[in-house]
Amino acid sequence: MHILSAVRTYLLLLLTAGLLLPVAAAAVELPGDPYHPRDRLIGDEALLDPWDPLANWRMRSEPRHALPGPFENCPHDYDVLHYELNFSSFDHLSNYLDGHTVIDFVSRVDALGSIDLDLTSQLTVSSIVRDGTDSLSYSQVGDVLNVQFAAPPDSGDTVSIDVAYEGVPWNEGAGGFGGFWFRGFPSTAFSMGIGLAAEPPAVGHAWFPCWDWPCDKATVDLNVEVPLDKMAVANGELLGVDSTATDHTWRWSHDYPIATYLIAVAVAPYKVLSDTVVTDPRIKVYHHPGYKKKATVSFQNVDVMMEAFETRFGTYPFEKFAFMVTNIGDMEHQTCVSHAAGLVDSTNTYDPILAHELMHMWFGDCVTYGSWADIWLSEGFGTYGPALFREHQGGMSAYHDHVTTSILNRIITSGKTDGIYDPPDRWGVINYEKGASLLHMLRGVLDDDVTFFQALNDFFTAHAYGNVVTADFTADVNASTGQNLNWFFDPWLYGEGHPVYEYGWSPVPLGGGSWRVDVGIRQVQTTATIFDMPVDFRVQTASGDFDFSERIDSAAQTVSFVVPAEPTGLLVDPDDWILDVQQVSPTSADFGPEVAAAQALSLLPARPNPFRTRTEIPFYLPRGGRTTVTIHDAAGRTVRSFGTREEMPGARSLHWDRRDGDGGKVASGVYFVRLEGVDGVRSGRVVVID
Repeated sequence: MHILSAVRTYLLLLLTAGLLLPVAAAAVELPGDPYHPRDRLIGDEALLDPWDPLANWRMRSEPRHALPGPFENCPHDYDVLHYELNFSSFDHLSNYLDGHTVIDFVSRVDALGSIDLDLTSQLTVSSIVRDGTDSLSYSQVGDVLNVQFAAPPDSGDTVSIDVAYEGVPWNEGAGGFGGFWFRGFPSTAFSMGIGLAAEPPAVGHAWFPCWDWPCDKATVDLNVEVPLDKMAVANGELLGVDSTATDHTWRWSHDYPIATYLIAVAVAPYKVLSDTVVTDPRIKVYHHPGYKKKATVSFQNVDVMMEAFETRFGTYPFEKFAFMVTNIGDMEHQTCVSHAAGLVDSTNTYDPILAHELMHMWFGDCVTYGSWADIWLSEGFGTYGPALFREHQGGMSAYHDHVTTSILNRIITSGKTDGIYDPPDRWGVINYEKGASLLHMLRGVLDDDVTFFQALNDFFTAHAYGNVVTADFTADVNASTGQNLNWFFDPWLYGEGHPVYEYGWSPVPLGGGSWRVDVGIRQVQTTATIFDMPVDFRVQTASGDFDFSERIDSAAQTVSFVVPAEPTGLLVDPDDWILDVQQVSPTSADFGPEVAAAQALSLLPARPNPFRTRTEIPFYLPRGGRTTVTIHDAAGRTVRSFGTREEMPGARSLHWDRRDGDGGKVASGVYFVRLEGVDGVRSGRVVVID
C-alpha cells in the first residue's frame, strides 16, 4: 500500500450517536448474486441460529491450526530413492499398457519383512524380482500391492525391486480428470497425476506402482517404446531415442526429486513448435499435427512468463520445461505440463493458465506441499503467478486489474467462506483464489516489494526440492521479515469469510482551508471472524486525492484524517489490496433528500421468494435496539418466533429454514413475517412451495 500521510484520532463518539449512519439494506448483497449462496454450506440442516446461519458450519469445522511435519504418511518404513518406468506398449486399440517399474528404496527400519505399494487393481502383476535375481512373493488387495522379503533388509539397506505388470490402467471416467487416458481425437495416450474426485488425490498408481504420497519424492527415468509415427514426452531431459525398424524407445531422465503425482508421460504424433516462437532453448512445446498455426499464437508469450518468474524467484529450478498438449488439462507435471488441446486456439486468452502452470515449477513442484491440507501452498501460488506475469507485461495497473477481476471477485461472488487451510473443497476458489489473495494481501500488508519478494524467495530457498506445510510458510515469512505477522495470517488461514466494511463519514471544517474527515467503520460480515487489517482510505477533494492507512482490528472503530481542502468523497480500500466488500452508509456528503426514506424501518422482500428449504429475510434498522421477528400463518397463528435480540443499526437479516417452533417443516402456503423494532412494526409475505 502506498501511503501519502496518516493521522489517527480516536474519537470519543458512539456509532449510534450519528457518526456512522446506517446503510440501506440492499447494499448488503454480494455482487452478482440475488441472495447469499453461503447457505449452500449447511444444506437442509435445521439452523442452530437463524440470525447466524454459519453457526452450523462452525460447529462442524472448528479452525485447525497446521503443525510443522511430520508430513502426511512420511516418514514411513521405507524411502523411495528412484523409479525407473519402462513401457513396451501403450495400445490405443485395447487401451492396454505393458510395462515394468524398477523401484530403488532404502529401509528405515530393521528387519523390514514387507512393503506396501500403491497400484490400481486394474493392473495385473506378473512378477516381482529383487536386485535382478530373486523372485519375491506378493499379494494385491484392492489398490495395495504387498511385497514380501525372504531376507528382510535392515535400516539403511538399499533394495531394488522390479515389478512387471500389464492391463487397462485406471482413470476417473467420463467427466473426470485423473488417471491414465487413451483418447482418439487427437490421438493421445497420457497420464494426469491428480484425481479431482479421488481420495487421496494422487493417482500415479493408476499406471505404475509407487508410494503415492506427495512427501516421498524420488528421481525418475522413463523409457517408453512407441510406433515410429509417435513421440513419447516425459519428465526431465531426453537422453536419446533408440530406434528399430518398427518403433522408437524414448529415454527420459529427471535427476531432481519429484512427487509421484507429478510424474507424467504423453504419447502422440507430436510436432515441436518452432524455436522462433519460443526462443528460450530450455522450453519446448509439443503439439498435435494441424495445430501449428494455433500454437504459434497461443504459446508466443511463454518466454515472457519465464522471464517474469525468473526475475522474481531466481533461475528456473529444473533442466527443461515443456508444454505437452493433451486432450484434457491443465496439470503441472514437473517439467512437462499437460495443456488442454481445446485451449490452443490462435489467441492468448489462456495465457493466465499457462502462467499458472509455469509458476508451479517453483511452488508446487520444486517446493511441494507435505499434506493434502496444504494444497493452497501450491494452487494459491499458481493462481498468483498470472498476476505477476501481467505485472511484468503491463505494470501495476495490469497487476491490480488481474487481481481484482480474476482473484478477489471470484471469491466474493462464489459465496464460499472457508478458511484457506484445509477447506472441504480441495479444488475450488478457496485453495486457488483465496490462497492467491493471501499472497496479494501480504504484499499490501508489508507495503514493501523488496521485503515481500525476499520473504517468498527465502521460503522457496529453505524448502527447494522438498516439502512444506502451512506452518513452515508462516514461520519463514515471519523470520524473513523480522515481524510476527500471525495477527494477519491466522484469521485468513484458519478463520472464515472476509471483511464486509460498512462505513460512513462526516467532514468538519477546521479553518485555514483544512478539514477533518471523521470516519466510522464497522465489520458487518455474518461470519464469526473479525479481521485485523491495515485499510487504505482515500479522501477525494477538488485539489486532488489524499491517501491514508489505518489498522482496523475490531468490529467497530472511528478514525479521522486531516486534509488541506474540502472533502468531496471517501473511498475505502480503493486499490483492492484486501479481499473485502465495502458498503457506504448514507451521509450528507454522499446523498440528498432520499436519505430520510432510506433510513426508515424496512422489511425487505425475502430472497428467494417463493422458496423450498431456506430463505433470507433482510431488514433495515435506522436505530439499534430490541428487535423481534416472527412468522405467522394465514390464520394469524405464530408459527415460529426467532426471539428478541439487541441489534446494531443498519442492514440486517436472518434465515428461515421452513421449520416451526418444534423443529418440524411447515406445509407449503403463504406465511407472513412480522418485524418489530424500536421504530415500529413492519410486515411482509413469504411463500413456501414444494
